[in-house]
Amino acid sequence: MKVLIVTNNLYPEIGGPYNVISSTVEQILKNSKIKTRLLVNYNGKSKSNASIIETIKNFDVVHYLGGWDFFHIKVSIICFLFKKKLIITPMGIYEPWSLNQKKLKKKLALFFYQKKILNKCDAIHTTSHVESENLKKISNNSNIIKIAHGIEQNDNQGEKIFFQNKKKKALFFSRIHKKKGILDLVNTWKKINPIDWDLHIYGPDYDGYKKRIDEIKDNINSIYIHDAIFDEKKKIKIFQNCDLFILPSKSENFGYVILESLNCGLPVMTTTKTPWKEIEEQNAGWIINDSASDLENKLEKILLISKEELKEKSNNALKLSKKYLWKNLLDEYILLYKKVINND
Repeated sequence: MKVLIVTNNLYPEIGGPYNVISSTVEQILKNSKIKTRLLVNYNGKSKSNASIIETIKNFDVVHYLGGWDFFHIKVSIICFLFKKKLIITPMGIYEPWSLNQKKLKKKLALFFYQKKILNKCDAIHTTSHVESENLKKISNNSNIIKIAHGIEQNDNQGEKIFFQNKKKKALFFSRIHKKKGILDLVNTWKKINPIDWDLHIYGPDYDGYKKRIDEIKDNINSIYIHDAIFDEKKKIKIFQNCDLFILPSKSENFGYVILESLNCGLPVMTTTKTPWKEIEEQNAGWIINDSASDLENKLEKILLISKEELKEKSNNALKLSKKYLWKNLLDEYILLYKKVINND
């Protein structure tokens, strides 16, 4: 079996999708007998000059991650013309929050081509139950298959040490964009202005949000904005040096950075707009409503947490992350490809 994994854009600045796609390809190549190739249209510096038709003709299955873009249409049409099996992983682009951005343009795209591609492809791969249910409202494709994103175990998983710095550290590590709830977080932090905690913000800037954060925080000296970090070892060190991870996101089909945090034993505070209710169920953090008032009320209480409580949640975070290790998920991806090939 030969599988071609395809996406339009792939470079570190896009955040979670970069880690997800790179990791998926690496794991399939390393741990299965499937011949796999990654085809990227744009790598952040230049466009691919590969012949799309000739490349696709040499593979049994095309697995496309993403959508909307012209490259997605082109790849889909070629797959249909040459009767190649097509799997689509939407990466959250059909979640309600995302569909409400540039709403008219997306409605037109759904009407003219996107629904047709979703209905005709051989399988739609989602990463959470919530995403599966949202796709069923858009597409009549009966082959919607849920498989979570995987992660490799953090080799430095020891007992997490909390409150090792002069001030306790809360971490926001994601794209600096309104979708991630960053403005709510900074406004709330400024309002609370805790004396024994600092908020550290890491991530690539989108649409000038870093400047807006700077303006909001004004003279508050407990908020620090850092450049984006893409080096894996440096990233893990940052996670391990913090005491709390906060992602007050407006929408996530998965939220890979949440899994990265759990994998470092860092308790997570996130919203009901992510598919991570397990965090609260497993006592690995907190789930709040997507509202500024709930964020303020819950954050004030969370910032009073004891070291012992954080240690308990840290141990539970590590236990929860093991469910998503690649060794527990890879067979599901291989089974997906086999199922599509055999028309099961």
